Amino acid sequence: MNSISPTLSTPELMRIAAEHRGGGRSLSPIDERLLLEMLKERGREELDYGQELIVDSVKIIRRVTGNVSVFFGKI
Repeated sequence: MNSISPTLSTPELMRIAAEHRGGGRSLSPIDERLLLEMLKERGREELDYGQELIVDSVKIIRRVTGNVSVFFGKI
C-alpha cells in the first residue's frame, strides 16, 4: 500500500522521510522520489523566502532566491 498521499500534512511527510532515511520505513524508489518532490512543492507553497521548517531529522529551506532545498541528517 502506498503511504505517500497529497492529503498528508507537511510535518507528516517529513516524518515519513525521516523514518525512511533512518531505516525504519521502506519506500520504493518511485515513492522516495514522489516524497521528495512533494516536500519541495510544499516548501514552495507554505514557506516564505528565507524560512525553514524542521521536523525530526529533515529540514526544508526556501531560500531568498525562491529555490527549495531538503536536507536529511543531524540538524
